[in-house]
Amino acid sequence: MCVAQPFGRCHKCDGLGFALKHDRKGRPKRGKHCRRCNGHGIRIRRGRHLWNLWARTYRQGTTPAPKHPAQKG
Repeated sequence: MCVAQPFGRCHKCDGLGFALKHDRKGRPKRGKHCRRCNGHGIRIRRGRHLWNLWARTYRQGTTPAPKHPAQKG
């Protein structure tokens, strides 16, 4: 699931990117943008986040050290 769809809907704003307010007549109205998803309406899934952390750690651990130009040998 995390490979095919790495992002899901934000839990706070339900994927809208903003809060829904209602005016005095009860009609829905756009409110402030969501701070959790920064108004995008999406979040990264937990499994994809863990995969990204593992992949970053693996890449940093297996990258060969750069050779210094003054070093012989």
